[in-house]
Amino acid sequence: MFESDLCPAEELKDERGILKQKRDRTCISSVISKQFLFIKQAKTFSDAQVYCRQFHGDLASVEDTADFSRLQAVVSGVTDPGVWIGLKRGELHWIWSLSDRAFYREGEAEYRRWKAGQLDNAGGHENCGALDSNGEFWDVPCTNQFPFICYDGNVPQRYVYVSAGKSWSDAQTLCRQTHTDLVSVRNLDENQQLQNLVHGTPVFIGLYKDAFRWTDNSSSMIRHWSVGEPDGSGACVLHSLSNTWSDENCDQTRPFICEDGVKMQILRMKLRSGQNMDDPVMKVSVVQKIQQKLMSLGMPTDAKLQWRVQSDGEIFLPLEKDMNSQK
Repeated sequence: MFESDLCPAEELKDERGILKQKRDRTCISSVISKQFLFIKQAKTFSDAQVYCRQFHGDLASVEDTADFSRLQAVVSGVTDPGVWIGLKRGELHWIWSLSDRAFYREGEAEYRRWKAGQLDNAGGHENCGALDSNGEFWDVPCTNQFPFICYDGNVPQRYVYVSAGKSWSDAQTLCRQTHTDLVSVRNLDENQQLQNLVHGTPVFIGLYKDAFRWTDNSSSMIRHWSVGEPDGSGACVLHSLSNTWSDENCDQTRPFICEDGVKMQILRMKLRSGQNMDDPVMKVSVVQKIQQKLMSLGMPTDAKLQWRVQSDGEIFLPLEKDMNSQK
């Protein structure tokens, strides 16, 4: 264990605000670094996955924009029109159109407020999400013509209501062209703000069913489909020279991209803080400060820092509890 001057002091005060004591807490975080490798030998998707798992970690998964930039770099100069990555069709699951994981605090990408009786998939084609005037989610056909709400991260007024009815796909295209993306609903506060914009007809939000999953079980929502893709040509995904993706027959033999097994370093430190360390904003702030410090000490700039959640669901442990657990 080591003490970190990056951790603010936690002070316990009496009812008059007079300092009584400082209490130490411990936190655990991990540094994750990923490397991509281009394998020139052509294999089917299944054989490529076996190769990657035997000699590296798995087929490549893309968790953020830094990963995508590394993927682009590793295929630079490759002449083959497409290479396998670790995305494959599986069971349908709900994800957000705005895919940057940094946009979501812990648990926010999984926020849902379904209306009772919804998720019924009436007709078998209700693959897009809508929000009603009560702030509840509906599963509806993507071809419905609904108003919609865009999110714009570059202006103070983040939410843009568009009254013109469009299909979910056309709404997504317009939001991405003129703003940032279709809106994500990350928590109850945002849910209530967006509810106030809905009058009568439900509106499309950025929630939709996706049929693809990463073979390394990454929860990444990033998708870089070519226009018109996925078109049902196959269950496995190729990364093309244009840096876009398409679904193809898994039995094709193509080169592929492996990722090295995740290299993890556990950092255990003592924090002293007067703030509520269970506050998601505080968690993000502390991670950023630790990352800046470690980078100044030589940590790779593409390494990722994340909290390690304990078996009881907690991240931080009071020092006394932590000391007892080590006896």
